[in-house]
Amino acid sequence: MIIKDLLDMVSKEKIKREKTKKVKGIALGVGAVAAGVAAGILLAPKSGKDTREDLKNIAEDNFETVKETTQKSAEMVKDFTTHAKQEVKNRVKNIQDKTEDVKEDVKDGYREIKHDIRKTTENVASDISSPVK
Repeated sequence: MIIKDLLDMVSKEKIKREKTKKVKGIALGVGAVAAGVAAGILLAPKSGKDTREDLKNIAEDNFETVKETTQKSAEMVKDFTTHAKQEVKNRVKNIQDKTEDVKEDVKDGYREIKHDIRKTTENVASDISSPVK
């Protein structure tokens, strides 16, 4: 059961890494599109002032897109980390509870065996001291 839970956590971590990888890919794609647009503007027959204004606007738009994507990725990682941390705490608490239950079962078993040995000893002593018929 514990191994299955740990494997589930590892699987969730793998999925999260894949999502983060996809987000990075999107950010790179946005950057590539921005570079392409910028190259197109630079090669377009416009005045220097218009070209600079267009580049400024594209840079601002792309900066905001990358900023939002980065913030979303950071939030996803933070949420996953918080969830994983709580999950580990719960698993550890569960294991501790089960360990305490096992300890109590062992103690109870010990007491029962001790009681049975004492009773058996008393019965054997009683049988030995009784006259044979």
